[in-house]
Amino acid sequence: MIRTEKIYYQDSFLNNCEATVINIQDNKVILDKTIAFPEGGGQIGDIGYLYVKDVKIPFFDTKKGVGRILSLSDFPSVQVDTPVYHFIDEKDLSKISIGDKVKVVIDVQHRIWTTVLHSALHLVLMVAKERRPDITNTIKGCKITTDSARIDFFAKSKFLPEDIEWISMTTQELIDLKVPIKVYPHESEKEAWYWQCKDFICPCGGTHLTNTGQVGKISVRRKNVGKTTERLIVIANDIKLTEKDYH
Repeated sequence: MIRTEKIYYQDSFLNNCEATVINIQDNKVILDKTIAFPEGGGQIGDIGYLYVKDVKIPFFDTKKGVGRILSLSDFPSVQVDTPVYHFIDEKDLSKISIGDKVKVVIDVQHRIWTTVLHSALHLVLMVAKERRPDITNTIKGCKITTDSARIDFFAKSKFLPEDIEWISMTTQELIDLKVPIKVYPHESEKEAWYWQCKDFICPCGGTHLTNTGQVGKISVRRKNVGKTTERLIVIANDIKLTEKDYH
């Protein structure tokens, strides 16, 4: 089984690491280890560069390959021990070979925005649960990009304007308090991770902040996407996470 050690679990604020090319499939470069986050949990994958000696090769996406299906009674089924595919342009394939030593450097601004918006989305869900206690049981899916984050719910009733106003205001109050955020692995599986703020805990293997204050300012709006689906969209601005937080 080909698998990649996921260094971002150990430190999600690393901006580079050394690695070795262990396989190349079409335009997908697989390394023995990486700091690049592969698409998962709704969060888009990292982008960045692979440096082979003095050659700089951009990778424009990262995704997980097939690994072992995790089956735990207290954690959602996910793929673990997977390879991580770094997608490069076909014209660059001649510049890299199996066995090459490379330096992986992520686009930090890309990572900053996905990290901020991912944690912000969790905070909005955490607050929305106070308004609708069963909301976490109705999650349909989510998407986190560098521009915004959204989460969809199976809903019997719509969010009212006063609901959105309250969720937005209460989430901002939580952000302003600079409450600690914690991420930690399942006791039985190093690639099964949890996100926690106060007493709200949810399974999540994305990249996250260390405290709510790093989000900055947010706005929340509702979008109607069907008779049975409600969507909350989160926009962040004046974010406090910066490139200086990476090393």
